[in-house]
Amino acid sequence: MKTGILALQGSFHEHSESLKLIDKDYIFIRSLKDLNQIDSLIFPGGESTAMMKIQENENLFLNLKELIESGIPTLGTCAGLIILSNQSVEGNRPLGVIDCLIERNGYGRQNQSFEATVTFDNFTGEYCFIRAPKIISYGSVVEPIAFFGDEIVGIRHNNIVGLSFHPELTNDEHYINWLKVFLEKGFHVGTL
Repeated sequence: MKTGILALQGSFHEHSESLKLIDKDYIFIRSLKDLNQIDSLIFPGGESTAMMKIQENENLFLNLKELIESGIPTLGTCAGLIILSNQSVEGNRPLGVIDCLIERNGYGRQNQSFEATVTFDNFTGEYCFIRAPKIISYGSVVEPIAFFGDEIVGIRHNNIVGLSFHPELTNDEHYINWLKVFLEKGFHVGTL
């Protein structure tokens, strides 16, 4: 079985590099035919509005939502978090699989991107925030799992993890170890 990486736009190649480090087979998802034989999903950073528009005629997201709701481990970073949220993206409805409200570009535009220390799954590392969304609120069944100072930058709901930042750009040992276990078991995400 393979990890499916949404490859409509964004940092999908960087996520494939992470998967190579843990010897995990993957497939780039661009159409419905790519959904066969995947056991986990990654929604990369990029431009959430562009991703929504690219797939709208194929109903790709409806099929992805069914897979996520079946319980497969699913990771969304940056724009991936926006797509997984139940917030509206410029009039379009995202997948709505994480009960949270997200502010797009909540940490600023492209020229305000930065690196910061994040506490994630009981370890601390330096991660990139690129036009990062801000988690404004979340439902009672959603757990905060990553923090930038006092701000929550990562959340989990059952088999789904959403991160405001880009761990795939640094691929530090802690993240890679976390990713391996998460994709295998879907629940090892830790809370503080």
